[in-house]
Amino acid sequence: MRQLGLSLAAGLLSALLFLSLAKGVVLGFVFSYVAPLPLMMAGLALGMGASVMAGAAGAIAVAGGIGGWPALSFLIVAALPALVVTNRALLWREPTAGAIEWYPPGLVLAWLTATILVLMSIGALLVAGHPDGARGWVAEMVGRTLELLLADLPASQRAQLAGWWVPYFPAMVAASWLVMVTANAAGAQALLVRLGRSRRPSPAYRQLRLPDWPALALVAAALAVVLSDGDVGYVGANAAVVLLVPFGLLGLAAIHGWAAGKPRARWILAATYGLLALVFVWTALVVAVLGMVKFWTMRSRRGKSGGMQG
Repeated sequence: MRQLGLSLAAGLLSALLFLSLAKGVVLGFVFSYVAPLPLMMAGLALGMGASVMAGAAGAIAVAGGIGGWPALSFLIVAALPALVVTNRALLWREPTAGAIEWYPPGLVLAWLTATILVLMSIGALLVAGHPDGARGWVAEMVGRTLELLLADLPASQRAQLAGWWVPYFPAMVAASWLVMVTANAAGAQALLVRLGRSRRPSPAYRQLRLPDWPALALVAAALAVVLSDGDVGYVGANAAVVLLVPFGLLGLAAIHGWAAGKPRARWILAATYGLLALVFVWTALVVAVLGMVKFWTMRSRRGKSGGMQG
């Protein structure tokens, strides 16, 4: 009964955070950003059953509050990543007597990346019937949104804004989702450790490792861009941007690891995140390239027996 009560409470709290933006609450955007956090805390502390119950309770609450379609959004944005994180992060094995090896955070990140790529692909298939394909559907949606939000802006300026956003709008949404759920997963684990409720120890994020498939998928996405200018090329370009996220996080892990041994580590990290805040696109690209270099360096050193796979 205690697990059921905690799961329901986590689901309802997550739903309230998710609904805060739709209800116009002050700082609603910030609250909605952490909507997956209670679900992940329930799952990482109590197990997969609690994650399912919390996600279902949250979806029912959202459906009762503002309708079925928002509830579907809640399931995708908050409940699904919580299930993925819980299912993967609580895996462990005992390669030698008394030595427990927990599922690596890099593989959890890879599963989250795969999840959003699958969702992007499903979305592209659902709108494939649009006369202008997936890009045309995105352009239409962005145009309508700008008309609603910026009705006083001249049509020419709205068209200019749409021209900037449309090429990589799916990637912006998907990449922000991936960063959001990764931050929530790390935050949930950290909070549970502080509360003494964590099932697993916190991973050493500085030692983040990625499997091979994101690199192969990035090459495939780049080839799709080169070989096709239709829906395949459009989806490939956006998938390539999303696939830069795990490499960017690997690059940040490398910077943290390098700075840890320096006397001015805090200044180095402050400069890094300051540049990300001020000149995001170029700084993020440099960090992602650093992550790729780190990936290939680590891959050349990795033996066949290193860590859980898949």
